Amino acid sequence: MKRILSISLALLFALCAVAQTTPRQEIDAHPHLANITLSTYGGPYYFEPIAKAPKGYKPFYISHYGRHGSRHEANIKYPAGALEIFLVADSLNVLTEKGKEVKAVMQQIYDAHNGRIGELTPLGYEQHKGVARRMYQRFKPVFYTGAVVDSRSSTYTRCILSMAGFNESLKECNKMLSIRMDAAEEHQDVIRPRLSFTKDPRYFAGYENSDEDWWLRLVDWTSKQDFSHCINAMFTDVELLSKHLGRSPMALIIDIYKRLGTMQNLGWHDRTLIDSIYTPDERYAIFLYENYRWYCRYVSTKVDNGVARFAPMQTTVLDIIKYADLAIEGKNSAVANLRFGHDYYLLGLFAIMGINECSGDADISSIEKLGETWPAFRKVTMASNLQIVFYRSKKNPDVLVRLLENENDVTLPIESSITPFYKWDDVKAYLLGRVKMFNDAAAK
Repeated sequence: MKRILSISLALLFALCAVAQTTPRQEIDAHPHLANITLSTYGGPYYFEPIAKAPKGYKPFYISHYGRHGSRHEANIKYPAGALEIFLVADSLNVLTEKGKEVKAVMQQIYDAHNGRIGELTPLGYEQHKGVARRMYQRFKPVFYTGAVVDSRSSTYTRCILSMAGFNESLKECNKMLSIRMDAAEEHQDVIRPRLSFTKDPRYFAGYENSDEDWWLRLVDWTSKQDFSHCINAMFTDVELLSKHLGRSPMALIIDIYKRLGTMQNLGWHDRTLIDSIYTPDERYAIFLYENYRWYCRYVSTKVDNGVARFAPMQTTVLDIIKYADLAIEGKNSAVANLRFGHDYYLLGLFAIMGINECSGDADISSIEKLGETWPAFRKVTMASNLQIVFYRSKKNPDVLVRLLENENDVTLPIESSITPFYKWDDVKAYLLGRVKMFNDAAAK
């Protein structure tokens, strides 16, 4: 645990200056980021000083939604499938010496995940402790002695343990805080709204037989990319291997990359193997492929049912509004309402709220352009979070609010002379309007 924490702190201090770098530069420096939402927490890579509050304003309430921290693989089929690639390749005698090295590592990866599928890793626990500690230090007036913090979680163990780590850290900062934690089924419509695409098997089984424009565009783009270096580094006859497995060479090399990249979630930070197999161009091409596929599947409002598919996120938005109004009125017993869930719902929340560059209406006509303007590893990695912080002043009746995406200031498309701060009345009206727009689309 101490080693994992020291590594995390080293990354934090070594990388905090890269906020102005391009996605290509960031992936060159940290190849695991190409894994999109399977990446370790992106916040520490992009910490910037947040804006000071307007004179006389102090924070008094926080509303939050956070994804669980780094976890083991979600399904045993992923490490098992990657290991199978090398077992079959070995049986066909098409492994290079490097391929045999990767085979041994894949066995280690499989063994590390087997029996702990979907569970939080020690690194994931520490990520949430870090987010909580920084929240406390930034907004100390909120967490006065005796204050109540109310937390609700998804019923998944990784989310419950993330919630526990977060609140443990708050108690370490101020042992006189009163902590309430709940993971009851009755809260799940807020934590895990019933998004239609999470029930659609196409979104998890792939689009190989799809005729949707975005998928055909991705297939055409992929056919023009050169992945010969990574293929030849591991296999002497990838076509024979592909035929035996019934999977395309592209699927094989992406699967292998993901398993090597997600070793970061276990606290294994050696990138030597990735660098020895994949060229910088190949790594970035894998990122572009995954980024585009992820955005179109789970974020874009321009595919399938478009806007309508995010309408269920209204339950989370309305929950945020409800408890914020109670806090403003002095009727909320908690100074912070914390929610711990999953990536789909955090992205859905960003989409329906229209936060910063994370709305669902980004241009999907260019795979490269989307990678530059909407790199998913800046949005939703393990432990990503949204913090909505409320401020008030004794001399001004207007309650102000700011939004932090992964602990950095972000904006809303609302007029304000003090951005990134907004009047809560304006934000509330805007959010209710967004909810109506998404509901109207769903009703058509």
